[in-house]
Amino acid sequence: MRTVILALATLALAAQAPKPAPTFDEAFFNSDRRAILQACADKARSIKPKDAKYLAEYGRAYLAAMDKPKAVEAFREAEGREAKDGQVLRLIAQAWLKHGYKTEALEGYEKIVQRDPKNKEAVTQAAVDLAEVGLVNEAERYMGVLVALDKDGWERFLMFGRALLVAGQRKKAAVWFARAAALKPNEEKVFLEISRTFAETQSVM
Repeated sequence: MRTVILALATLALAAQAPKPAPTFDEAFFNSDRRAILQACADKARSIKPKDAKYLAEYGRAYLAAMDKPKAVEAFREAEGREAKDGQVLRLIAQAWLKHGYKTEALEGYEKIVQRDPKNKEAVTQAAVDLAEVGLVNEAERYMGVLVALDKDGWERFLMFGRALLVAGQRKKAAVWFARAAALKPNEEKVFLEISRTFAETQSVM
């Protein structure tokens, strides 16, 4: 009985012992993808990052490695440092979205409008992110916020049109392409970007 107890105690101690640090060599980078994601994020965080955007990216790596608790920890730290930075909030929301956490993603995107409502770049990126995964109604709401900030933002309209086309929403994309063309009828870049988008997505039918 005593032998069994000692064996169990040994196993418990072994389970609690920290894992040895990986050797970042060629063999390691040819190993399990989740292990690479997690180890690299752990190593980067151990260097004590000062940039909240980096912390948001580490959270995304943890989500990809299916370690949600560590992801949440990284996101909270990032948000704690830059609670009103739309770009940080967008990175966090995008990470949730890319890994299938729709509720958390929508909550994250909403924080942009609440805390950094004049950040045109972050609002546009939120709309693009949502359009690319087919959440078109939600995406159009963010574009409504953008238009209120910048009704002449033809380059952002092109970005959103592209995202809609990629998502198979050609009729909705046409609205934004037409807006950009109406604003800049003699701007070469407008027509170049639209033609490039159709060529790359092969949406010619």
